[in-house]
Amino acid sequence: MTRQRWLLLGAALIAIALVITGTFALRPLLTGPDPAFGPDATASPTTSPPPPPWESTSLPGYDPDPGELELTPLDQAQGEAITVSLALEPDAVTTGGEVGLSFDATELANPMWDSDRSNLTLTLQELDRPVLRFGGNGVDRRMWWTSSGEPAPEWAEATVTPKDLERVAAVADEVDAEVTIALDLGHDDPARAADMAAHAHQAFGDRLLAVAIGNEPNGYFHPNQPQLAVRGEAWGPYAYQASLREYSQALQKTVPGLPIAGPGAYDATWWRAFADSGIPDQRALSMHWYPLWDCGGPASSIANPTVDDLTSPELREQARHIIGMGADVASENDLPLWIEETGPTSCPGTNDTSRTHAQALWTVDFVMTAAELGVERMAFHSTLQACQGGAPMSPLCATGDLADPGLIVEGRTSYLALMLLGQLPDGRVLSPAVSGDGMVMVHGVLAEDGSLALMVVDLRDPTTAEAAPVQISAPSGLPAGAAASWELTEGSRLSGEALISQESTLTAPAPITGEFAGATLGRAAPMTVTSDPGAVALLRFEPVREPDPSDGGGESTAPRA
Repeated sequence: MTRQRWLLLGAALIAIALVITGTFALRPLLTGPDPAFGPDATASPTTSPPPPPWESTSLPGYDPDPGELELTPLDQAQGEAITVSLALEPDAVTTGGEVGLSFDATELANPMWDSDRSNLTLTLQELDRPVLRFGGNGVDRRMWWTSSGEPAPEWAEATVTPKDLERVAAVADEVDAEVTIALDLGHDDPARAADMAAHAHQAFGDRLLAVAIGNEPNGYFHPNQPQLAVRGEAWGPYAYQASLREYSQALQKTVPGLPIAGPGAYDATWWRAFADSGIPDQRALSMHWYPLWDCGGPASSIANPTVDDLTSPELREQARHIIGMGADVASENDLPLWIEETGPTSCPGTNDTSRTHAQALWTVDFVMTAAELGVERMAFHSTLQACQGGAPMSPLCATGDLADPGLIVEGRTSYLALMLLGQLPDGRVLSPAVSGDGMVMVHGVLAEDGSLALMVVDLRDPTTAEAAPVQISAPSGLPAGAAASWELTEGSRLSGEALISQESTLTAPAPITGEFAGATLGRAAPMTVTSDPGAVALLRFEPVREPDPSDGGGESTAPRA
């Protein structure tokens, strides 16, 4: 090989070496740190993409895995102990599947129902066998039913068909719900209403508890509400009874024996009009009530839409009065009492109570108070419209905008309250007697398995109040063979930073820890716990097994008091 070729070969080798050296020198700049270099190097983490929104729930404030629950220590509680006694009455209402949601009948046509791109079913499954009721002002004014594809009249805003009922029925099956549906009385068409009832019976089967003939017939004519009028000034209880009989005859021809609930009104005169109408197959007396109705009322009113009125013990006493009247009429006619539509206020638009933690506290206290008075079914009026710009009091709403709500729903503060109520065991509601000013209230349930569930509701403002001691005595009136003592084992808590907070926090049931872990409540041994302001504590007590005399009087397994 000539010297020139050696020189060319050497130059080529040098060039190759420079390229290789440059590549290694630039590697950190081109690719980032090499995980093989340095003792602290780690592999880049990989994250899975989030699930699509229809495969999960949106429940702000809910903690499904809270760990353990610790109550405020007793030595931090302030003031004289509030005393609580509970009794099991012979006619106590049973719990389980008695609370849920009311929707306007126009929502039957909402595409969310049984959609594979909606999380509505998953969200409803967070409740315990929820009540589903369809009625509202729309059923008599804006909903058009057809089973034959007829064109809708100009007044109709939503057309409901048998396919819509089948979609809702599929969701009812998934969430184990019982359903009631109101029929259109406003347009005075018994045959069309009976046709809808027949299709509802076919779609829902035994899940259809009853139909209602119209919604709030006492509001069909009010001189000060002409926009809601569907009848003339001659309308009244007697005309309503005549319409009930006409509709009942149509139902008997189409779906004989179908149960009917009514009147779905907030006036005792109309309750009696339904009960005395003589129509067959009466299933329940249904009432509606929104306790904060005095939209522009004076400061002396206890029904203003304010947080102070919503959390006032006077409102609980008013509920006992109004619901008690309904319970008396129901009892006189041997009918169960249902509250088929309720909520904090009937005042339109947003007000001081809208979306607040106070609304969640009130929801729990109101449901338990109503159950103690004999209410067997309760539905909170809701919407599937947008959270922003939609009904401000709805426990549930859609996450889209007002013009396009979409198919994804979100639970608000009061929805968390309904979830907490769903944690109650199946059993019978206890009647409470509680000392103090009523700002701290205790409700109870004796479960079918003999355990106890106590709901300690504290309506005080957490920004100004301290924990309070609450002394609870064992319930009286229990059946033979009931436990003599119970151990505090687990609990959950609904809380908020302030009554006016726009978010609540709810924990799933968790074991009790701290000084109250293993504490016992006995027939002759009351237990003192603590109540935190602005919170609801659901406490579960398991029966303590008594020693079997046949085991030689061995030691009890009861924990320390």
